[in-house]
Order: sequence, then C-alpha cells, then structure tokens
Amino acid sequence: MVLKHTIGVLFALVSCAFTAPLQAESTDSAVERLRQESQELGEALREYGVDQKDQAEDSINRTLTALDKRIAELEQELSENWDDMSNTARERSQDSLASLREQRERVQGWYNELKASSASAWERARKGFSDAYETLSEQWNETERDLTLDDYKKSESI
Repeated sequence: MVLKHTIGVLFALVSCAFTAPLQAESTDSAVERLRQESQELGEALREYGVDQKDQAEDSINRTLTALDKRIAELEQELSENWDDMSNTARERSQDSLASLREQRERVQGWYNELKASSASAWERARKGFSDAYETLSEQWNETERDLTLDDYKKSESI
C-alpha cells in the first residue's frame, strides 16, 4: 500500500512537472525541479515490481527526455560562452559534458534492457538500470556544479 502511494505521488509530481513548459520557469528553478524529480524517480525505481513495469517505463521515459533537454541546454550554454572561457574552463566543461553523455548512453542501454526484460529478468534489469541512473544523476549534478562554477569564475574575472 505504501509503495502504491509512493508511486502515485511520484507520477503526480512527474506529470505536473512535464505538463508546464520548462521555458516558462527560470533556468534555476527548472533545474532544481528536474534535480528533485530525478532523485525521487531514482528512489522509486528501487521499489518498482514487475507488475509496475509500464508505469516505470513511462516515468523513466519522461525523466530521461527532460534530462536530454537539459543536456542540450548545457551544451548550448557552453557554445554561447566559449569565447569568454579560459582554456582550462573549456576543457573541464567539455570533459564534464562528455562524461555526462557517456553516462546517459549507459542508462539508455539499461533502459532498453529493462523494457525488453521478462518477468523473470525484471529484478536484474531494474537493479542495473537503477545503478546506472544513480551514476547518471551524480554526473549530471557534478556537470551542473562545474558549469555553474565556470560561469561564476567568468563573471568575477577582470
């Protein structure tokens, strides 16, 4: 019963988040909302059973779509600020985004396996996806932090 309630709350949060366009919000609040929902999805995924496979896939797909959008925004920001950045900041930002894209590809592989899994293989696929998703989430947070720090350094430089 608690699991069903938790999943219901998660779906309500995810549904609300994705019905309003992110452009209408400030970037900071959109990123914070995505970060919170991403964390909640990661926690809920540990609890999903095979009987909630369709719900899990729907939630995962929505969250990954939002993350893909944010990655594209980060890449655009890097491109727009390229000329104002030091070589070190450029290299660190590129490395951070490359690592983020690599983790995203890893999550996609596990997501594909999760979607194709049978009831007997569900637990292994769910755990693999959850672990990969957690790593992606950590890398995304690190990338956001790195790029924000670079923006701060750029604005504070002479």
